[in-house]
Amino acid sequence: MDFKTLNDKEIYPLQTDDGYLLYAPLSALMVPMSAVQAQKLEDVACGIVHDEAYSALLDKFEEHQRVARTIPMKTSVSEIHKLTILPTFRCNFKCSYCYSAQGRQNKSISFDVAKAAIDYFIDTGRTPLRDLWLAVLGGGEPFIEPELTAQIIDYAAQRAHQQGFNLGVGLTTNGSLYSARLQDVMLRHNVHLGVSFEVLEDIQKLQRGHYHRVVETVSRYMNAGVDITVKSIITPSNVNRLCQMVASLHDTFPLVKKYKLQIVEDPVIFADMQLMSDFYDDFTRNFFDAYDMGKKLGIDVYVLASQYVDMLVEHYCGGEMCLNPEGTITVCHRFSSRLEEQYGAVEYGMVDDAGHVVVNNDKLRSLLSHDARHQSKCRRCFAKWHCGGGCLAQSMIYQPEQLDIICRWTRQFIKQILIRRNAL
Repeated sequence: MDFKTLNDKEIYPLQTDDGYLLYAPLSALMVPMSAVQAQKLEDVACGIVHDEAYSALLDKFEEHQRVARTIPMKTSVSEIHKLTILPTFRCNFKCSYCYSAQGRQNKSISFDVAKAAIDYFIDTGRTPLRDLWLAVLGGGEPFIEPELTAQIIDYAAQRAHQQGFNLGVGLTTNGSLYSARLQDVMLRHNVHLGVSFEVLEDIQKLQRGHYHRVVETVSRYMNAGVDITVKSIITPSNVNRLCQMVASLHDTFPLVKKYKLQIVEDPVIFADMQLMSDFYDDFTRNFFDAYDMGKKLGIDVYVLASQYVDMLVEHYCGGEMCLNPEGTITVCHRFSSRLEEQYGAVEYGMVDDAGHVVVNNDKLRSLLSHDARHQSKCRRCFAKWHCGGGCLAQSMIYQPEQLDIICRWTRQFIKQILIRRNAL
């Protein structure tokens, strides 16, 4: 069936096993319908048929439309709410899927360069926003530079307080290095610690290594009261073991209640289109079993797409100021060094020799235009409100056929979440 008129009103009849689920993202409303009812609603929307009850339903959808966007479209640096700092290119791991391995160098950022970026970012003269976010990650491994990383977080928190901002801070680590200094900083500033860890010993050894060291180190942070989210990269090697991973996380880190699953991004691993398609189908099937298990164990198991269902997203990530150890700035932390082939395409600024932040606003505006508005395939897609047109980095590393698989998965995955919720 064709529902163009309803789609143009941002109302989407999603086919289910026993009919349709009418979904209006902007009003967060869902109504189950038969095929006959869905077609009649389309006819009423077109003006072909007149029916007061159906017209009232259409009015209800329009009356409840939300204006606010969780991640709105952006056009300038004044709207950027996230500063990412990569303290160092150095790393003590050699992960099999590392996206920044090509840029690995023996170089760390100077505090003066980091301070200049923080001063620029956390400034009432730059932005009217009051809620900002600082992410400290790799690049390399931030805990290799514990004093520098602690300095960056301490200074940013101080600056935010002085300028009247609410600053959230996230710190990412491979979990292998303990630092009493950073533990103190994390506790004082309520830092959210993300630990990249595959949970299962054989998978950790296969993809990252140092299993026992990570368990010991993360346990110390956990028992000290640090807020921890464990993040696992899902590959063909562990996609069918998600429930086992949730159970193992519960046993290994009983105080950790947040578990993020992140699908690996690698055009080589997914060079075979059928393998990629099957992998994404396997992920969907296994995710919901893992999610249900996590709920029973008190663990929030999620993937970014599952979080975005409760948001209205006009741009996939909202863009960022990502500062690397060389002092250059990109829109995405996935590209960390000028040694990487596509780095220049996402670079839009720098901290110059005088300590001033220089931004190419035209280039930033162009990079931020990667959203649902500028892609014809998104026009009548209900999922556009929960993916914002997809990830810029993925669009740069994947072929069109691979991106089509990700789009198909996004639609099916979100649809499955909606169907499950409607059944409650």
